[in-house]
Amino acid sequence: MTKPFVFKARVNVADLFHHANHQEVFTTALQKSESLSHFVLKIVGLCAISYEQSAHLNAHSDRQKPDVWLEDDTGYITLALYASELELEEIARVAKLFGKVVILSQENPTWFSEISERIHVVENVSIFSLESQFVESLSDALSRSLHWDVVIEQNQLSVSDKNEYYETQVTQLV
Repeated sequence: MTKPFVFKARVNVADLFHHANHQEVFTTALQKSESLSHFVLKIVGLCAISYEQSAHLNAHSDRQKPDVWLEDDTGYITLALYASELELEEIARVAKLFGKVVILSQENPTWFSEISERIHVVENVSIFSLESQFVESLSDALSRSLHWDVVIEQNQLSVSDKNEYYETQVTQLV
């Protein structure tokens, strides 16, 4: 059994869309069963939703929890973010459990066309797509560090890791 690859992360986030700046410092691990693209989407998702309150990261791939989430004082998950493409039945199931569901995925027109005709039946879901090249470039850069400067704008996201600069359009599909 191989051990997970551990990162000491430091992420500075300038969220121009929500007029908020914050820093996230945490230790996390890439689990042996987790893809690099899923891991990157999870970290980007953490940056995107933690502007108001501290977000929780599912660092142990617990299947009972979303990848990233916000909760209220009672422990109820008010916002659940999934960094993967879910089937429509799974989206409907988790939408009943949580206040709001956000899906963050790499662009995949085939997956979206399969669920797009019936996704309107789920009211509390938003789906966002990032360009594949952006996710792949960040995945490749993980071997250097997880010290990112992130800028979030209306429909754009950029990440700098002190060596390179990465930028993508953020497309809201639903």
